[in-house]
Amino acid sequence: MPCPCFFLCLSLSSRRRNQRIEFHKMTVLSRWTTVTFTIGLVLSRLGTTKSVAPLALHHLHEVEAGGELVIPLHGYDLDGDKTVATITSLPTSGTLHQLTSIFDKHGYDPKAGTQITTVPSQVTGTGSRLVYKRPAIDREQNGEWDRFEYTVSDRTSESRAGTVTLVGPSRSVVASDFRFSSDGWTTVGNRNNGVSYEPTSRGIMNHYVYAADDILNIDANKDDVDLWYFNLPSKFSGWHGVFYGGKLNFSLSSFSGDFSPDQINFGGKMNLVEIHCAKCAYNKGVTIGFPLSNVPGGFSGTTSTFSLDMKETSGWLKDPEN
Repeated sequence: MPCPCFFLCLSLSSRRRNQRIEFHKMTVLSRWTTVTFTIGLVLSRLGTTKSVAPLALHHLHEVEAGGELVIPLHGYDLDGDKTVATITSLPTSGTLHQLTSIFDKHGYDPKAGTQITTVPSQVTGTGSRLVYKRPAIDREQNGEWDRFEYTVSDRTSESRAGTVTLVGPSRSVVASDFRFSSDGWTTVGNRNNGVSYEPTSRGIMNHYVYAADDILNIDANKDDVDLWYFNLPSKFSGWHGVFYGGKLNFSLSSFSGDFSPDQINFGGKMNLVEIHCAKCAYNKGVTIGFPLSNVPGGFSGTTSTFSLDMKETSGWLKDPEN
């Protein structure tokens, strides 16, 4: 899913006025194991012997606070040629190092040798291996540690850049825990009612944001047609291909409102979450949603924690208007 922009859809609102919905701790997790993957390989030989450019695979790796990790950056080449990796952008909080000669040849510590401080820099370790190193004084933050980019070459052609994402033991790629502020969350379609920040706790809703729907626009079917959404901040946008196979976790609650089956908007036929991919379909854009009907038990208004699998087989549907 390149360039996803997330919208938390609260169109599950009831038909009653003065409903107030709160949102606590949004986290997107990578899958449990280290991932190396690529998306979309379309090749056609048609009898030609022209060399095909190699691929720099996207990586996801887990690193402990203050730790270090050896990362292989060998690419994929359809012709079977060996590839050489070149670092094209550097991480921001950790550092990259070439392998020491003793580790590269014999596997003995220390692993980290000369620090890579400029780009482009060719990776010199056997198998295009290098070391990513965390600072000595370190603690896991709210989201990914770092990311950097690299390309691979088979000496005749060069790949597009691949992204290496580094996460901590929690495997959180990007998150909002509202510890100190609303973290840039907004609402869409809620007229003049924006997001309010609450730095206290109410059960598991420990530091949260909320918005109130004080004005209703009821149609002939007694549904409120003025649907509104929580809109996630910009850090959830951009390239996040490593979300695939992970989970979208969040907690949701309501101070008031009637969410019983006979009162919920449109009979519950709405999306709990919507994701818009601006770059998909050749930049035409694609929106996918997770229907409320695919959530066991739906949403009753009581404090609920959701964990949605980020896979196409878990219940996500494409907007038919795409």
